[in-house]
This record gives sequence, structure tokens and C-alpha cells, in this order.
Amino acid sequence: MTRAFRPFYGWWIVTVSAITLLLAGGIGYYTFGAFFTPLTNEFEWNRAQISLSMSIMGLIGLAGPLFGMWVDRFGARRTMILGALIMGLSFACLGFTFSLQYFYAAYFVVAVGQMAILHIPVLTLVSQWFERRRGLAMGVSVAGLGLGGMIMLPLSAYLISLLGWQWTYRILGIAICLVLLPLITLVVRNSPRDMGMLPDGEKYTDRDAQGIARPDRSIRIQGWTLSGALRTSTFWILVAAFTMVFTGTSSVIAHAVPFFVGQGFSNQLASTIVGSTVGVSILGRISTGYLSDRVPVKYVVALFFVLQAGGLLTLISSGTQTSIAAFIAIFGSAMGGLFVLEPLVIREYFGLDSFASIYGGLWAFETLGWGAGPYVTGYIFDKTGSYNTAFIAFLIATLLATVLIMLVRRPRLSAV
Repeated sequence: MTRAFRPFYGWWIVTVSAITLLLAGGIGYYTFGAFFTPLTNEFEWNRAQISLSMSIMGLIGLAGPLFGMWVDRFGARRTMILGALIMGLSFACLGFTFSLQYFYAAYFVVAVGQMAILHIPVLTLVSQWFERRRGLAMGVSVAGLGLGGMIMLPLSAYLISLLGWQWTYRILGIAICLVLLPLITLVVRNSPRDMGMLPDGEKYTDRDAQGIARPDRSIRIQGWTLSGALRTSTFWILVAAFTMVFTGTSSVIAHAVPFFVGQGFSNQLASTIVGSTVGVSILGRISTGYLSDRVPVKYVVALFFVLQAGGLLTLISSGTQTSIAAFIAIFGSAMGGLFVLEPLVIREYFGLDSFASIYGGLWAFETLGWGAGPYVTGYIFDKTGSYNTAFIAFLIATLLATVLIMLVRRPRLSAV
């Protein structure tokens, strides 16, 4: 009698990770643009004022090392449960917004919850469960973020048109709690060792049972800590490159919907265009994971940096159906790949010993660009009446980042 096929439990971890990023990431990152015009109409706030809320969210990344240390110490599961509760309740509270100060405070708390449930814990979790197919597993997990943007942005615009922006905030926040809290609690386990397994589903041998550790052939560098990484030029080159790139990425995420509204599209149609862009990013996320398992990761990073530059160029020249389609395809692919490449770069150059802390450290610095981009873009628009100056600046910065990433070299552990 043949034994029934049972998939490796790590793929259930990947599934839950993808759903987490779909719901919490899709709502937290990508629905912002759908609320832009309704909030402007309701309160007569300008674009810089509204964009500052997203900048506040981005600046929470300065606490990235702290979140990383929590994950390293308490595990991803506990951190994600707390994050889902905080983010869901605070996002629902945005539906009671009555002043700009309240709006900023609520988004601050949303950002705290989001940091505790998204990239650092989720990708640390996937890294623990996979070795040989880590790139693919991360790509599939982060594809949930793209699917979330494709679904949640147009859905939010539809709910706003049907129920108003207040109830849309409340419904989305409650959905985060109702779906993610039981899912994470019941399914997520921090490590395959918690279930008597090894990464990739390998079985313990007799030598393992006697306490003799198996070598991790997938990790080329071991022993790095955050303090050690901070003393390497490799870390700072990565910080500079990703900061410049994500300044442009976050600005497009925040302003693409009002940008297309300004070109004559309805809020619903503009949200659908941007949602389609995020949908295309799913292919970028999966292909990036696949490529990085076969090609040196810095070359994959450089490729996707160039794609973002191309996407910004098509956005500047948009106005025809062809240019909009090109923007959706090119920028969407680039955006998808970038979110996968960050943790893969950390794993490649610094190993897994303090993965969450080092990843959090990278977030802490690059979040300055992520947070500043939307506000600066809104300010430039308020002063000039156009987004072109900002988008051109981000294009140039992305090309400079491409040059920087090619200078990355593997650090020596003895430098610690």
C-alpha cells in the first residue's frame, strides 16, 4: 500500500506568508492612492499634507533593527500575531478620521503593526524553512503582495464609491484581524525544527538525533551580526542603492492614482491601472526568485533597477494607450522584483545568523528614502502643478543606484 503524498510543510508556510502579504500588504501599501481624492474632497487637504501620512509610515522603518531583534528573539509567529492585531484595529480607526492630526496618528500606529507583520518576519520565516529553493519560496511568498495590490486597490475604490471612504477603512481593517489572526495562530511555526524537520523537508539522520549538526551548504558566510555588517562597505552600498531606488518606488505607489486622475481618468479607472501594474509585479516577484537561484544576485538587482528606470520613463511620457501599457508591464515587473531582492541580497552577503536584525538595519536606513519620496513628490506637485520634475529626479537616482550595485563585493568576516 503506497503512502499518501504529503507536501513539505514549508509550502504551507509560504501559502500563509503570501496571504499575509496579500491582505496586510495589499491594504497597507497599495490602497493609499484610492483614498487620495476622497480625502482631498472631504477635508480640502493638499497633496503634500496627505502624502506626509505615507512618509510617517515609511519612517517607522527606522525601528527596523528593533523589529528584527524581536523576530530573532521571540520568533516570527508571535510578532506577526501582534502585528495583525495592531494593524487591523488601527486601520479600521482611520474610518473615524476628523482631523489631519488624527489621520497622522492613526497611520503611525498602522505602520507599527505593518512592520510587525510584513517583510521582516515573513521573509525571515521563509528563510528558515528553505535552503535550496529559498529564492523561489521567497518569490512565491512576495507574489502575495502583488496580488494584494491588484485586488485591494480596485476593490477599495469600488467600496469607496459604494459605501464611502469611512466604511471602507473600517471594513478593510476588520478583515485583517478576522482573516490573519486565526490563520497565523493555527498554521505558522517559526522553524522546521519545531516540527522535527529540517529545511526543505529533509529528515533527521541518526547523526542528527545524536546532536551533531548538519552543515548548511547553502550559506557561504556565517557569523555576521548587525554591528559587524554596519562596519562593512558592502552594507552601506546596499543602503545607498536601495534607498535611491525605493524613493521612486514609494512615490509612484502613493501618487500614481492622482497622477492618472489628473490626466482625465476616473478614480476607479486610475485605481484599476495602478492595480494592474501591481498585478504584473507578481511575475516580477516569482521570476526574480527563480533567477536569483541561478544567477549572482547583484546582476539580478541591476536588471530590475534598470527596469524601474524604464518604467519611470514611460510614466513621464504617458498619455497614450501604448505608453500606459508599457508602464504597467515595465514598472510592475520592476516593483515586484525589488521586494524579493532585498532579503536575498542580505542572505547572500551576510548569511542567516542574524538575518532579521541585518534586514531590519537595511530597512532602517532606506526607509528615509521610502518615507521622504511621497512627501517630496506631493510638495513638488503643489508648487509646480506637475509630477514630471520629481519623476525625472527619481529616474536619475535609479540609474545611479544601478552603477552602485555593481560595485558590491562580498565582505570578509574577519572585518568584524
